[in-house]
Amino acid sequence: MSDRTHRRAFLAAVAATAAGPALAGGSDGVDPEWTMQPPTEAGFDAERLTTAIETAMARRSRAVLALRGGRIVAERYAPGWGVERSLEVASVGKSMLAVLTGMALDDGHLRGLDQAVADFAPEWRDGPRAAITLRHLLSMTSGLDDTGLALRNIVGDQYALNIAAPLKAAPGTTWRYNTAAYHLLFHILARATGQPFEAYARRRLLDPLGLSHTTWLTNPGRGSAGTVTNYYTAVSSARDLARFGLFARQGGVWRGRRLVAPAFIEAMISPSQALNPAYGLLWWVNSRPGVDAQGRHPGLRFPGSPPDAFAALGAGGQAVMVVPSRDLVVVRQGDPPGSEAMLPELLAGVVGALKA
Repeated sequence: MSDRTHRRAFLAAVAATAAGPALAGGSDGVDPEWTMQPPTEAGFDAERLTTAIETAMARRSRAVLALRGGRIVAERYAPGWGVERSLEVASVGKSMLAVLTGMALDDGHLRGLDQAVADFAPEWRDGPRAAITLRHLLSMTSGLDDTGLALRNIVGDQYALNIAAPLKAAPGTTWRYNTAAYHLLFHILARATGQPFEAYARRRLLDPLGLSHTTWLTNPGRGSAGTVTNYYTAVSSARDLARFGLFARQGGVWRGRRLVAPAFIEAMISPSQALNPAYGLLWWVNSRPGVDAQGRHPGLRFPGSPPDAFAALGAGGQAVMVVPSRDLVVVRQGDPPGSEAMLPELLAGVVGALKA
């Protein structure tokens, strides 16, 4: 099946989710208190599913969840962990920022993905960085040189430091995973919306989805005009991540309400450029082979799983993995598992446990 056919099937499923019968007790298939379902009733071989989950737990996981049809079919926590415990999600936060960018587009705060970042960063209005667009930041093709830029515990002004990064390559000519460039999106969204980032994110994403155990990881810094806020990522519980994944699975619909345009969701989870077709807009996709965040291991990101799979991935094995064609969401949180193959193996194990 072609990429375009898979995308059409996904959007058709989105439309059915938005307009069709509930899957799990809510108007869009979401039970606010979570509905549990025995694996066998959800079409799983229970033993194979248990093996996949327990294998992941044995690899330093703190939480592993699997959902099908909006219902939890498997949920495991490490000793001392539980449903209300939160953990830094690392680069899963990038995928949250992608969704918030789509929401800002819908709200008219941004003109489009090809809008120049310089509209919000006067430092870039003259010179070659004026060509950098929002799409370049979201697709990791800005060409910015992040050499020497800190990614945590910045004592100065994060925005001023990162916006001063020079170009290493012309925008759109190279793909390079660049977390410092992504951090600029926090500040761009605040400038575009005219309100603190946290306020906009809570009103548009956290509160509507009920992400009650999610906060933003920040620290105060010192800029030329005084104290500033430096942004890094989010801290979330496993169930909050499951809600976020289910929201993405439903194409931006939550409890019968559309929160972000389907066209943006489609662009977000499709290859965003030809330089690394495994990367969408701050999400990883499985429809075409590419490379990982370090530019290594060419191939599919999730071998053994359907081509419509997509994922929010973070350092240390933090993951929200979605397979629309199987109506699956799989979440993993924990410490570095010691194997780069762990997440693909977990998703393939859950998919492989399905009997129908």
